[in-house]
Amino acid sequence: MSTGPESSGRHHWDDRESPQADAFAEVFNRFTLDSGRRGRRRKRAPEQVEQQAPAQPPVPEPPWPREADEAPQPAEPVQEESSATYIRPYAWTGGRTRSNYRLELETLVSTSEFCHPSRLQRIEHHSIAEICRHPRSVAEVGALLGVPLGVAKVLVGDMADLGLVTVHQTVSESGTTSHFMLMERVLSGLRRL
Repeated sequence: MSTGPESSGRHHWDDRESPQADAFAEVFNRFTLDSGRRGRRRKRAPEQVEQQAPAQPPVPEPPWPREADEAPQPAEPVQEESSATYIRPYAWTGGRTRSNYRLELETLVSTSEFCHPSRLQRIEHHSIAEICRHPRSVAEVGALLGVPLGVAKVLVGDMADLGLVTVHQTVSESGTTSHFMLMERVLSGLRRL
């Protein structure tokens, strides 16, 4: 097979050994996964092989599966991040799962007037500051960052501690009766559907 590496370090094949390579390829081509179920093939004499040679060139088989039978498959998403650069979301929070602020799914967050690029300490803070230029809910922040909700709450809470974001009061925190009236109107509207 190979005569050894050249000066470039690559192997080259010797043409004198091509009959052995052909024999190996022939054995390899006969190999099948269910070869144990069938008996061994007998070697035929060379004259029998020549007699069985087809007179016409073989007709190529149609591609399998046929295009008409095949349903279109959606393209698989390409993962842009490599395993070496991927950071687990809870590593961003130092393993913390709670924030100093009571943040609900619907709690609105926006960047404060004190949020300047020079004050942003971490890459996540830059991303959240960009997302929260307009008021966003904590759920939206987590979805746009691609992190679990608990991680988003901790990151937003850290930024609120630093004064980089403003946490707006939610309806559930006020406890007014208007909240219950709104819920009753929504419920009655749903019943009418």
